[in-house]
Amino acid sequence: MAGALRGATIVCLHGLGRSASDWDGVRPALERYGRVHVAELPRAGLDALMSAVAGLPAPAVLIGHSMGGIVAMRRAALQPTAVAGLILTDSFFPPALNGRSRAATLTDYAVHRAALARELAARGTRPRPRRGTLQGMRSLARLGLRPSAFHATARAVRAPVLVLHARDDHHVPVDFAIAAAGRHPSWTLELLDEGGHDVHVERPAEWLAAACRWLEDGRPEGARP
Repeated sequence: MAGALRGATIVCLHGLGRSASDWDGVRPALERYGRVHVAELPRAGLDALMSAVAGLPAPAVLIGHSMGGIVAMRRAALQPTAVAGLILTDSFFPPALNGRSRAATLTDYAVHRAALARELAARGTRPRPRRGTLQGMRSLARLGLRPSAFHATARAVRAPVLVLHARDDHHVPVDFAIAAAGRHPSWTLELLDEGGHDVHVERPAEWLAAACRWLEDGRPEGARP
């Protein structure tokens, strides 16, 4: 499979409440592997987002961040010939029990959210919901409550998949990413020590090292849980 993804069009999909400029720090390096198309997505629910990406270039390697990862995965499942490869970077994944009770899982997630709140407070930043963001959050909540629907979509993906996730992501705990990758053994899991939920923005060099290795030869170093 070496070199199989080189020369493909690369389409970058940002997360909910984010913008296309998130990819500015990594786009020049990605252009070594093919033409890069950065989509500006509307703030909307999943159905509207799927309509928005219907006209994107194909076939392509899709790089989806957060909610953009779900959009990319659905496109790969519904239109397999349109997707040559898939990178899910700090993507949404359904809550994972990992052998724990539901109460313990929810408590752990609350700890992650509290850490995020402290971080935002330290920065003097308060999240401001924007128009259309709530529809997207409702879509993700529904998906989180129906993990079987998520995994059914994931099983329908035929393209190679790289899951690229930061260990200190307080939006989507790394345990969720590890559990999802474990359910789909053909996926490659790559964990980065730092970078939070927006690792491609906060740690572009580390993110590129993992993403480009995968684009280069399709045989990354593998999981490091």
